[in-house]
Amino acid sequence: MSAPFFTVKDVPAQDFIRAYAEYLKKNNKIKIPEWGSIVKTGLGKEISPIDQDWMYVRAAALARKIYVRGHWGVGNLTHMFGSVNDNGKHESGSGKVIRYLLQQLEAIKVLKKDNKSLLKKGSRIVTKEGQQDLNRIATQVALAARK
Repeated sequence: MSAPFFTVKDVPAQDFIRAYAEYLKKNNKIKIPEWGSIVKTGLGKEISPIDQDWMYVRAAALARKIYVRGHWGVGNLTHMFGSVNDNGKHESGSGKVIRYLLQQLEAIKVLKKDNKSLLKKGSRIVTKEGQQDLNRIATQVALAARK
């Protein structure tokens, strides 16, 4: 009998994001820059996040978002991670933070730029190694939820 196997799509998003953020933090996969503690996450925000591990969480959310539906660019992701202000106007998320975290995920070979796509040249997709990593974390999350 083979071991059970789960993909990122099989586990709840918040459980996977929390587990992958812990993995990134524990293994020092992502470098947090000096400006990480003072930067806002979007135009609609007044202060930086209170949680000190917010960059790991955002990186995990980006990796999951691109895994579930590939070919995302920085522009689309700033819209997805943006917010709505009081009068209903949409505020974009921080492009600097998203761009930096995408570059960090590319450095650890979870993501790569897709230059073969005709319509979305330069968008990000998950690499084979990244897919294996993310599925391994998802399997751990699913097995922990079973117990």
